[in-house]
Amino acid sequence: MRRFLAIIPMVVVFASLWAWNLKADPPVSQEESNDSKMLTPLMHLKLEKSKSILEGLSLEDFDKIASNAQSLKLLSTEAGWNVIQTREYADQSRDFQRAADLIVDAANDEDIHRAAMGYVAMTLRCVECHSYMRNHREGLIKLSTDTPE
Repeated sequence: MRRFLAIIPMVVVFASLWAWNLKADPPVSQEESNDSKMLTPLMHLKLEKSKSILEGLSLEDFDKIASNAQSLKLLSTEAGWNVIQTREYADQSRDFQRAADLIVDAANDEDIHRAAMGYVAMTLRCVECHSYMRNHREGLIKLSTDTPE
């Protein structure tokens, strides 16, 4: 019971960050909306894996935690993940991968508290990266469409 009560504040933080992240999304033009539709399957898969980690944390199902964190790390190496080629984006991806590794290691050690903290760290990486992408959307789109002559 104490473990469950210890996870509740982390779940509240995650839910608050997720709600704040939804509110922070600026309106997008039709062109931007079409661009985001191309990413929807990968983003949906990432969200499902993340939810499964949270479920595993809630149930102390270490196999579920580890397998979904490992899946997220593998997804982060897919070509569809690396939508832009900037140093900041690469740093964000590496930080995400380290957080996923922390979750896997903690789950393998059956350390629910360390796994939960890794999940919080991973979630913060997601929020930071999505914020970066929203705040720099126009410049990043221009950067990705510029071709050397």
